[in-house]
Amino acid sequence: MPIRYYKCAKCKTTKGSYKEAEKCEQSHFSAVSVKEIEYRMGVYPFRLILTFPDGEEVEYIKHDNY
Repeated sequence: MPIRYYKCAKCKTTKGSYKEAEKCEQSHFSAVSVKEIEYRMGVYPFRLILTFPDGEEVEYIKHDNY
């Protein structure tokens, strides 16, 4: 008999049941809006501001090796 486990799609944590994995997925915030602030080389966004359901805004900056 195969051993079954379930993974949270957001954090990839393994859980013992589908319900546990689903509950974990629902506990993670998902951004309600994404605002691109700056582009590098005109292709991909370099800086983003994400707004979450609780109203908090978080700025993300991509760090390159150069």
